[in-house]
Amino acid sequence: MSLATLINELNPQQKQAATTETKHSLVLAGAGCGKTKTIVARAAYLIDQGVPANQIQILTFTRRSASEIVARVELALGDQAKGLRASTFHTFCMYLLRRMPKAFGLEQFTIIDRDDQIMMFRLIRGKDDKNNPNQLPKPKELCDLYSFARNTRQKLSVALEKQHPEHIVFKDQIATMMQEYEARKRTRSFLDYDDILAIVASALEQSEGLVDYVSSICQHMLVDEMQDTNPLQWALLEPLKDKVSLFCVGDDAQSIYGFRGADFENIHHFKERVPDAQIFKLEQNYRSTQEILDLSNWLLDQSEIKYDKHLDAHRGEGVKPKMHIFPNEFDEAKWIAIDIKERHYLAGNAWRDHMVLVRSSFAARHIEAACIQANVPYRFIGGMKLLETAHVKDLLSLLRVIANPLDDIAWMRFLTLWNGVGDVGASRLAQQLLQQADMDGIFEKLEKFARIPAQTLLIMKQMNVLRHEVKESVSLGIQAIETQLAENYKKDWNRRQGDFELVKQLASKHSQLSGFLEEYVLDPVSISEIERQSEDDVVTLITIHSAKGTEQKVCYVANVTAGQYPHARAQGSFDDVEEERRVLYVALTRAQNELILTKQSLNLWARDQVDEQGRKVESYFLNDLTRNLCTMETHHKTRQQTVKSALIERQSINLDFGIDLD
Repeated sequence: MSLATLINELNPQQKQAATTETKHSLVLAGAGCGKTKTIVARAAYLIDQGVPANQIQILTFTRRSASEIVARVELALGDQAKGLRASTFHTFCMYLLRRMPKAFGLEQFTIIDRDDQIMMFRLIRGKDDKNNPNQLPKPKELCDLYSFARNTRQKLSVALEKQHPEHIVFKDQIATMMQEYEARKRTRSFLDYDDILAIVASALEQSEGLVDYVSSICQHMLVDEMQDTNPLQWALLEPLKDKVSLFCVGDDAQSIYGFRGADFENIHHFKERVPDAQIFKLEQNYRSTQEILDLSNWLLDQSEIKYDKHLDAHRGEGVKPKMHIFPNEFDEAKWIAIDIKERHYLAGNAWRDHMVLVRSSFAARHIEAACIQANVPYRFIGGMKLLETAHVKDLLSLLRVIANPLDDIAWMRFLTLWNGVGDVGASRLAQQLLQQADMDGIFEKLEKFARIPAQTLLIMKQMNVLRHEVKESVSLGIQAIETQLAENYKKDWNRRQGDFELVKQLASKHSQLSGFLEEYVLDPVSISEIERQSEDDVVTLITIHSAKGTEQKVCYVANVTAGQYPHARAQGSFDDVEEERRVLYVALTRAQNELILTKQSLNLWARDQVDEQGRKVESYFLNDLTRNLCTMETHHKTRQQTVKSALIERQSINLDFGIDLD
């Protein structure tokens, strides 16, 4: 492939964006409209125009999309593309922090992840909980609240009002706990995820010299998934816009991470923030047929927000979407599993051609049960990251104390793995270990402690000698704690054990243990990312928030019932309801050939509201769905039931009104 081929493959809208001469651009790319292709073409075009490859920085949200973009540019340009950088926001900021720590007032520092933060809040909250037992937010809630306030750059009181209004009366106590958390980070030279971005953003805001330095190493910034950026990420870009060219690509209709702090306005107000920017639109869709897009376009057209884009199918006409209505969630799940099974055995469709989209792992449980019952092979892709699973975190805690013996959070996790060791004992011993002059002193203390098996300590000593051999360290680490982990996780140890092979695969790509730990703490790779590469012929059951960038021939969007779209907890809030609309839009636009919606015939009474600004707040998106957009079929209860079982079914509780555990 050459640049000419790459450019010739673009449609007129893509080509205009990729070859623009304007300094700043925003490309509004509809679902399936070749967004990545346009970024790849833009990077290749700039290099061909004489911009050195190492002067281009591509910012993405996952390591996977970063490496895919670079690989595609290299395929088109060969050696000319050497030096092109693509990374996540966090990795880019880490590159700057590691390159010149003194410019940021840092010398030595250790990156801590979310589990470490929760552990710190657990220890801090433990002291404060005596006065108000069970009334303060839980450690996880404190961690989420802190991160939300940082990423949205809001005051604690505003973040509390949005996230946990029920805890507003404890604002002063919560503020004290957060101050202590920040003090502990400072004394231990810990940086959490948000610090990595905030330190760089703050330094760029204050230092003209730093802005000059960053613009000297990157003339062009290409930002992918602009709709998912939050105010903190925008604060990184804004100081650079006078010296660096911004080429931002995203879809305002796919902004679905507001709960994490993503700011829909970063796209919607882009023109106000960067007045000389040119706006491009990509509306030619290459994924779906027109009938699927008609329904998706209709959903956006119902909104009071002007998305101002209308997707056209390059592939032309196809099959009209279909809605199936069931008496309850059990019948709904059973029908989905049986329908997929019939398509496989009667029509010869591969299992992998089917994808089922759900709101959360909680919402997937009936469908998982139905697939198991019907012998339909499937894999579930949710939000869980491989290096965030408990057993892998246990292994990482051991690797971390070998890499940095002063990491007291890692010591806490490692020590509490062993039988008979609680938080108090572990905390006391961890403090003693931190005072030792070297590893010999640490091993001596651990031997006296007598809770850790001699064999484990022997392996740890080997690991200490081989600390620079990453793959060997990981293999030894697994050996050291495997017996204890098998006991700790005896319910599902066989399944968990397989994950360690994936960790070894990841480790083999690194030459330094600290580099391996840092990279995966910053951007945990999801189990699905590794599993997606496998060619297994299975049905994909996936949460919508994990589904961006995916597509499949036949897609089932389950439980599009009143109270679910928008979700009951969003009712009454215009912004929350509109984000819910975009969640449904993402689900609908995954389908290539067939889109099948399923819902339950619950008689929930729902009425649209109007907010203070006179905007309509919808209570159910599909109330006005017409038959020219989607055919309907109602499935009634089967007649063969006994009177007794029919009564039981009629009274069955719809568990979807419980807690969403995703």
